[in-house]
Amino acid sequence: MKPIVTIICCFVVNIIFSQQMKDYKNEFSVTGEAIVRVAPDQVVLQLGVESRGEDLLKTKSENAEIISKAMAYCREQDIADKHIQTDYVHMNPTYNYDAPADLRYYTVDQALSITLQRPEQYEEILTELLKIGINKVQGISFNTTKLKENRTLARKMAVEAAKEKALFLASEVGITLGEVTNVSEYSQNLSSGFGRFSGSNMSQNIVQNGANDMAIDGLSVGMIPIKASITLTYRIK
Repeated sequence: MKPIVTIICCFVVNIIFSQQMKDYKNEFSVTGEAIVRVAPDQVVLQLGVESRGEDLLKTKSENAEIISKAMAYCREQDIADKHIQTDYVHMNPTYNYDAPADLRYYTVDQALSITLQRPEQYEEILTELLKIGINKVQGISFNTTKLKENRTLARKMAVEAAKEKALFLASEVGITLGEVTNVSEYSQNLSSGFGRFSGSNMSQNIVQNGANDMAIDGLSVGMIPIKASITLTYRIK
């Protein structure tokens, strides 16, 4: 299957400023904020198989067979081995509450992590894995591999926003700005990965970004917001 890479970027600049006149220091502070919204280019599936049976060895074998079939299917979809990882294996007995010595069954639980470099594969692959026997979906996260460059872009935009606001406010109140005496940053990646299980804020982003969402096989994937906030402090001449 030929790789298809789709990157959609939508830039939204929200300029929020605050000013503070410090007479005793003769300084003027302005904050600029910018948000860059980026389409995810990677999907991480945290899956698992839970099997139950009275015979531990048989149950473990059935569990391992499902994991093996799932991994083989992923390889058929051109997913590299390094992006198909098994995690923990738990084996626990369950006894009758009324008769602690009476074994009811064994539970074998094994985790599987799959990283998709093509988000458009997401729905089809997950559906097929469920058919194979995967019965636990522990987490789905949508990430960007371009976090560093977009964070840099957000910082530059925030600096420009702060400079623009500083010049405007200074001219409006009749003061002359001198050199910058201090630069501080509040940088927050609102969602390097988000999904159904990554927190209410991430889920809220998916809903709020509706106009800029990217559709992947019937699934609406929200844009990932990368936020930067820069405060510039000027000396007043």
